[in-house]
Amino acid sequence: MPLLRDRVFTNNEIGTWQTVLSTHEKTRKDQVVDIFHSGLATLDIEAKKIPQLWEINDTLEKISGFNGVYVTGLEDGKSFYPMLANRLFPVGNFIRNKRDLSYTPEPDMIHDLYGHIPFLVDRDYAQFCQKIGETACRFIDDDQKFHQFERFFWFTIEFGLIKTDDGPRAFGAGIASSIGECDFALSGGPEVIDFDIELMINQEFRIDEMQNKLFILDNKEQLYGCVEELVQKVNT
Repeated sequence: MPLLRDRVFTNNEIGTWQTVLSTHEKTRKDQVVDIFHSGLATLDIEAKKIPQLWEINDTLEKISGFNGVYVTGLEDGKSFYPMLANRLFPVGNFIRNKRDLSYTPEPDMIHDLYGHIPFLVDRDYAQFCQKIGETACRFIDDDQKFHQFERFFWFTIEFGLIKTDDGPRAFGAGIASSIGECDFALSGGPEVIDFDIELMINQEFRIDEMQNKLFILDNKEQLYGCVEELVQKVNT
């Protein structure tokens, strides 16, 4: 990967980053799955400073082969999944407005760099993301089938829950990166459904509101080992 020049952050961006992460530090241990916390520690992602992406990549690539890549806005599926297949993850090159501290429908550095990138430190998780990217690309010219992969990704990598000995935890980065989504997802408010590929790939979603329907994994292996079944369901 080419070297990236240091990103200069505004005082407003720094303040938003610090507010969101310092607020979430008080609750996230009891809200988010273990591999998220391990990734934050490994990459030294914390409230007091916004890391430079090249610093993150220097560590991440050595561990899992992934690199973050700055993008200017929301990537559509037909650009996003080829990036995953090549172990690249888009990072929105901006930080949300202070009025959107709890939730924002547009992926920014808090959603991407704080939410997604720490999970990619885990090699099994990273391998699954690359595999789902490669697999989705096989259907990229079939809009109906391709959208089923997008739904599956949404209800797992973005907004999945997982069972643990301590109760349900957020597995999806869309939940993990949002104070509001974390609180709501584990509040008993949303309908929580056991992991079911057929239901997921036929369930529509909206990106502009809190998620009222979530799916929960029994364990990580249930997700990592499901790609063949996913392809069968999509092809049915």
